[in-house]
Amino acid sequence: MLLYQITTPEPNVVFSLAGAQDAVLLRQDAVYLLKQQRNWPTTQLFVLEQDLQQRGVPLSAGFQSLNDEQWVQLTLTAHQVILC
Repeated sequence: MLLYQITTPEPNVVFSLAGAQDAVLLRQDAVYLLKQQRNWPTTQLFVLEQDLQQRGVPLSAGFQSLNDEQWVQLTLTAHQVILC
């Protein structure tokens, strides 16, 4: 599994690169992407809980929120982490 960590709300090439077995994690300002309707490339969708709270963005259906410890565990299970 590749883990794509997105940090900005700008259109991103990750949407064309991520496969069904990969995971997408929204961090920092990328949590604003939850306000947009989009077709996500994978069913493994995560968002950092702290970033949601700081920005006042509600969790969207299909996403799982992670605390810092869960984020570290997800990172350790990935074959490769790609920061976008």
